[in-house]
Amino acid sequence: VRVRHGTNDPTPWPPELPAGENPMPGAIIDYYLPPKMEGGIEIILPKREVTIEILDAASKIVRSYSSKDAMLDPHPAVDIAAYDKICRARPTATFCGLPLYWPGRPIGVAMTAGMHRFSWDMHLEPFEIEDITDAGDEGATGAVPHNTYDDPNAPWAPPGSYTVRLTVEGKTYTQPMTLRLDPRVKTSAVSLQQLASLSREMWDASWAAHNAFDTGRKLSTELAKLSGADVATFKAKVDSLAPAPAVGGRGGRGGGGFGGRGGAPAGPLTLDRASTAFMTAAMGMQGADVAPTDRQVAAVAAAHAQAAPVTAKWKALTTTDLAALNAKRKATGESAVVIPK
Repeated sequence: VRVRHGTNDPTPWPPELPAGENPMPGAIIDYYLPPKMEGGIEIILPKREVTIEILDAASKIVRSYSSKDAMLDPHPAVDIAAYDKICRARPTATFCGLPLYWPGRPIGVAMTAGMHRFSWDMHLEPFEIEDITDAGDEGATGAVPHNTYDDPNAPWAPPGSYTVRLTVEGKTYTQPMTLRLDPRVKTSAVSLQQLASLSREMWDASWAAHNAFDTGRKLSTELAKLSGADVATFKAKVDSLAPAPAVGGRGGRGGGGFGGRGGAPAGPLTLDRASTAFMTAAMGMQGADVAPTDRQVAAVAAAHAQAAPVTAKWKALTTTDLAALNAKRKATGESAVVIPK
């Protein structure tokens, strides 16, 4: 049941206040990994990868997790004294701007033998955080001592039928899951469908632009290994659409990374900024399970309009311009430039 957690407002309860403990937030998934035995002796397995994926009714992956995902070590919810030393040495590190008794225990995909409990946060796939040691802090609103989890910077998954897929050592196992909306929500089905449709539209467009940006950066790296004026001109065009990211990367904790304001950020529009514009429009609709406002619908249209020129330039660059460059390289006996996967 998709219930928004941590809604006590505006500040967390003090740790000395008697209170019950909520269950792990999200959709709880239990799984068991049997031990490997040889001659009655358990074998200590190497660091195998275990993945958990959430697929929608169309079998598209909407959220993925791996035992190889980066995790804070130490973590303030596990060893507050050790993490306090990190904060003293680096005050800007993740969680160091708030009381260290706020964060909840990390939820990761375990790969050891035994029974394990995991939780899907019921959101679509967020953009990766490049450096988890510099991921920012949880918000004060709704914080719960020792049990604070921020929502990821991605739209909520809409109610419906999903499949949970566990993969380990080349074998996959699946189980169905039905995601239901909080029964207290009385918004009409038509309004909820509009909310889900626009959110997914913006999420898909954001990821498409983000993937194009990543491709552009890989292409720029490959072009840097080649020589010639034509290559340099082509590389300059690639870099104008997919420039090297600023220090600090993108991502961050919670749903406020883009401010929920719709529209593209300031500065020359690039593929990365177009991606951000789409995600901004999506996140602007995630505050409540209600029909999108006229302003939010306008933000969706504005994101498309703002991103159209840069996506058109990228398409022309990777088709017409690339074909022209390779024709010249072929005439001089040089190898063709290939778009990296």
